Amino acid sequence: MKGKSLLSTNIQGEIMTNSNRQKIAKWRDSLDRTLASLHFQKIHRKKLRISLKFWIRSNRLQNRRNDLDNLTKPVLDSMKRIGMIEDDAFIFHLDVSKFPTNGEEELQLIIREVT
Repeated sequence: MKGKSLLSTNIQGEIMTNSNRQKIAKWRDSLDRTLASLHFQKIHRKKLRISLKFWIRSNRLQNRRNDLDNLTKPVLDSMKRIGMIEDDAFIFHLDVSKFPTNGEEELQLIIREVT
């Protein structure tokens, strides 16, 4: 990925979509707390390239709830909610992948400035 690196982090925990209110609330809280604890400059008015890689337990990849758009939305919403980004309208490139795992679920988030 080209561009100046602004942030790279991994977040572990059960990754959720909007299908279960209690579980998505826990996942959103985990995202908010983890992202807010990072030392970052607010990323405002910059064109961004974002890479999201999800490692999800193999047995959970068998349903439609874990499609890429459902996995992506809570992450982008959290980034906006905590003030990391002004708006997801500044995302010019979004690369999203999911992989099966037998271990702990994890999200890898990489943010770069488009040059």
